[in-house]
Amino acid sequence: MLAGAWVLVLLPLMDALNTFGWASHLPVPSVFGYDAVRTLDDTLICWPGVYQPVVFCIGIVLLFSKERGRRRGQLDWTRRWGILCSYVLLLLGALPVLFIASLVMAGIAALCISMPLKYQPHATKLFVDLSFAYLRYGPYPKPIAGVVRVAFSSIAILLACIPLFNALASSGPKRLAATLLAPLALFSLLHLAQAGGYWLGISSTDVFHHEVYFWPELLVNEVAGLPTALNPPGSMLIPWLAEAVKWSVVLAIAVWFTIAQLAAWWQRKKTSAG
Repeated sequence: MLAGAWVLVLLPLMDALNTFGWASHLPVPSVFGYDAVRTLDDTLICWPGVYQPVVFCIGIVLLFSKERGRRRGQLDWTRRWGILCSYVLLLLGALPVLFIASLVMAGIAALCISMPLKYQPHATKLFVDLSFAYLRYGPYPKPIAGVVRVAFSSIAILLACIPLFNALASSGPKRLAATLLAPLALFSLLHLAQAGGYWLGISSTDVFHHEVYFWPELLVNEVAGLPTALNPPGSMLIPWLAEAVKWSVVLAIAVWFTIAQLAAWWQRKKTSAG
């Protein structure tokens, strides 16, 4: 859970690296010996919709992981549902990447087919079959997928509040733990209501920014003074405050777990020394 909390804290990292131009100065190792990918901004992880779902799902799964010494509770059944929500979110987040990859593969297959038969690569038929199979039978990215991702990410955070409360209450005051987790639960319910309203056509609120519960782009761009979603700097103050509260709560939880872990380690060391 300590690792999962810190992973969620790193959710705005890629947006910060791209916004401040640091990603273009961070070299990456050449895996296959080619120099096509030299810096971090050339990698797949910098694509929109890649880093955030992966990091969010890793953090959520770690929060629900089974740990040695954790007491069994009546609400342990929520663990499997929280992990299931994160997996669904990851699969839905992969749809745009798979769709673009299939289009690229179809283009490569078309170029290979246009070559004389004796010069065509052996993988031409494989490219044709894979691209045709996905474009014919595979799911396409649609707006409804974004609404479902908002709902599942909100449910995952709401369910994660249960093991988080148990862990925080075991190492500190229960009232303080409940107060700290209250904003996360309230924003989860708010995003669920927004997704439901958008689904029913009642609300026109743009809910797609919260596909991973958080909105890291807004958090970073407001700090950098850059416009977000065609809005001038400063006009998104209230949504930015909401994102700052959510991120600050996760950071506080991570620090709480770190201090508790260090205190437990120090206590064990003193006990073994005595």
